[in-house]
Amino acid sequence: MPKKKKTGNSGHSFSTLARSISLLRSEVKLGHRELRTELNDLRDEMRTGFDQIYRHIDGFVKLHETLDIEMKVLTEQMKRLEERVERLEAS
Repeated sequence: MPKKKKTGNSGHSFSTLARSISLLRSEVKLGHRELRTELNDLRDEMRTGFDQIYRHIDGFVKLHETLDIEMKVLTEQMKRLEERVERLEAS
């Protein structure tokens, strides 16, 4: 197999390679920063969305509790009225 010729610009090719690597590192850092920003924005949006959902659930639970109390009150009123009607009919 023939040997490769040595070129006199190996220092130049290494510096070009080093610049390329440095440029790629800068691009990766910038991309990473942009990705972090997007993720933080998404996290904030999700947090806001979850807060809205929790508020709706809390409202629904409070409404359910209120309706449950009202139902118990109405049931007791109905029982008293039925007992009163039975006493009136019995007399």
